[in-house]
Amino acid sequence: MIICIFLAEFEEISILISILTPMILLIWFYYSQKQILSKNYYREINGIYAGFTKPIYKSLNDSGVNSGIIMNIRDIDNQGYFKGEFDFGETEIKNQDNRVVYNNKIDGIHTFFGELRYKINRDKKRHPFKPKENRIYSGKLYIVDRLDFQFEKYKIEDYLSAEYSIIHYREMQTIIFTLIKKYKKKRLNLPETFTLYKSVGFNFEPYKSLKTIVFNKTRADN
Repeated sequence: MIICIFLAEFEEISILISILTPMILLIWFYYSQKQILSKNYYREINGIYAGFTKPIYKSLNDSGVNSGIIMNIRDIDNQGYFKGEFDFGETEIKNQDNRVVYNNKIDGIHTFFGELRYKINRDKKRHPFKPKENRIYSGKLYIVDRLDFQFEKYKIEDYLSAEYSIIHYREMQTIIFTLIKKYKKKRLNLPETFTLYKSVGFNFEPYKSLKTIVFNKTRADN
């Protein structure tokens, strides 16, 4: 009788193991694949991004104002955390004494850290210039006063200036930033939303245009 009960219980355990084993293997496969694929994705993030933005400065004459950001994302880890700096500038372009003058109005370097969250997407052919066909990832960007703070006495939250949401279109290599929150009462001379494109070396890309128009070194004094 005892042997029969033992055999019955053993049979139930065997059935349970046979059911659980494929599930465990499937979970393990999903996790391992996600680890490998996420590392490949995060390696693509590092680089220079640039884009024109809506000007904050309002010109008092008929001259044009160009505004833009050049961002350097680097040191991303396997969890999607990254850091870097970006230069936000606004330049008024006007004619002066029969020559074009670039008059800088805003030019500031900002330090940041951020996070991008990876998710597995279905493998299929995707058109790089059709946003709806792109693989889309989300995250956060935090602008901070500095990263070399005394962590024994302070927390990173003590240095936060602003928080932006991130939407990354992978095939387009394009990131959209939208302001979520300001952490300090002082005025934040930054656009509420901006779109940046990864620099790949083409002559017509925003990075080279920004270097020429917004961050031109030949400027008049304010």
